[in-house]
Amino acid sequence: MLEMVPHIVGVRQRVTPNTTQDKNTRTLDRIGLAPDLGYMDTRGIFLFLHLVGLAIWFGATLVLALLTIRAKRTDNWSVISFAYNANSQILKGPVLVGMLLNIVSGFGLTAIGGFGYFQPTPNHWLFQMQLLGIVAFALALLVQIPNAGRLASAAEAIASTGEENTSFQQFKKRNAVVSSLNGLILLLVTLLGALRPG
Repeated sequence: MLEMVPHIVGVRQRVTPNTTQDKNTRTLDRIGLAPDLGYMDTRGIFLFLHLVGLAIWFGATLVLALLTIRAKRTDNWSVISFAYNANSQILKGPVLVGMLLNIVSGFGLTAIGGFGYFQPTPNHWLFQMQLLGIVAFALALLVQIPNAGRLASAAEAIASTGEENTSFQQFKKRNAVVSSLNGLILLLVTLLGALRPG
């Protein structure tokens, strides 16, 4: 029999007591190192969905910000209008799905862990993550996504008429502020999750 080896990520080790040695010594059975693909606990599923949701939310938001900045530099209103329209459609589609996935799976993780919702102690990092996550979700849902639609419409109107209006600048400024704030919140939430104790 093999002696106990260090834990290998992604492998579920089956261990059995070695009756011929000390009781505290454990050994692996013949298939102990084989990946157990049928095994995945509920926490693992929720964590996977939580991280995928965060990647979609943060990743798409960052890419869309860069896209609209590059489009504005072209001074071609057809390109600018297309970029802001794409921004609006992606925010209302994949990004919204990522946001919902992240929030719902986050509450699922909290329920499984038995930590409780919005409790400042003893897990202050979790309380901060929950609070900031809800603030970011509310900002995106109530301000960022509706504003992106208005911004796309304003850009399309300018592309049609060739005359820039004040509403476009207002929507653009609001979009920049809210997107930047949400990006910082998501970075902070990610940092809290990475640096949490234990």
